[in-house]
Amino acid sequence: MMSVFAVVLNTPNPEVAKLIEDEYPDCYKVNETLFLVQSDFVADTVANSVGIKGDGRIENARGVIFRLNHSYAGYSARSLWDWLSQAEDQQ
Repeated sequence: MMSVFAVVLNTPNPEVAKLIEDEYPDCYKVNETLFLVQSDFVADTVANSVGIKGDGRIENARGVIFRLNHSYAGYSARSLWDWLSQAEDQQ
């Protein structure tokens, strides 16, 4: 089952951003330090796949992965809400 994860970088990192976009082409880029991705794997696997953890960790890459639980609120771009809705429909 696909889950939605928030990839939160401490600081912008173009190398990590490229890996995120390569590994998760349907990602949603909120800004330079926050991306939403969908994966069948656990957060640890996502962290490894985007270069913020593990043997392939990108130097100076710092961040955290959160699995979202379908509970969110706020005021943001319509495209964000559309992306989240489509992600939920795929689960």
